[in-house]
Amino acid sequence: MKQEIANIITVLDFENGRVFQYKISDQRLTAWNPDEESCEEFLSKCGHNLQNCEWMVHENPKLITI
Repeated sequence: MKQEIANIITVLDFENGRVFQYKISDQRLTAWNPDEESCEEFLSKCGHNLQNCEWMVHENPKLITI
């Protein structure tokens, strides 16, 4: 059974009302442990205000829209 690796960060950014997804490449994952502190640092560098967004790390990039 193939083990899934959490390599997607999905962000609900309330400041601009948009959903963002960042794919973290496998190459980067070997050097980056997606703990809370490193994720928040990454998102801040991407321009997100951490006080006004929610985020999660996961393995499935599929978005479900209704």
